[in-house]
Amino acid sequence: MRKLLKTRKKVMNNEQNNTENKDSNLISAMNHVAENTSMSVSPMQKSDDAPADKQVLIRATEHDRDRWKNASNKVGVTLSSWIRDVLNKEAASVLDCPHPSHQVRYYPWATICLECGQRFPVVQ
Repeated sequence: MRKLLKTRKKVMNNEQNNTENKDSNLISAMNHVAENTSMSVSPMQKSDDAPADKQVLIRATEHDRDRWKNASNKVGVTLSSWIRDVLNKEAASVLDCPHPSHQVRYYPWATICLECGQRFPVVQ
């Protein structure tokens, strides 16, 4: 019985040493990667990405960000490109007049949509 207990104890010690070796190997490998890897963030280049040089910081829940990321992946574009596309479409629906050009009147002092009354900047 004692011999069985000693053998079991020896096996447990060996397993513990192996686990410690694996942990120390993992830690040393992680340290090596951290020391030899550039920590700069390089943007993902896609053909539809325009040179965007301004940043907009927004707060979002993790769930929202994951949904946005999944949607952008499904469309096949970067998250930032997808967000720009969605926001540009929404801005156009709010800011741009959706009515046909025959309902727009051009005056020297303003350009006005007769349907919705929106005033456009004067083009010089």
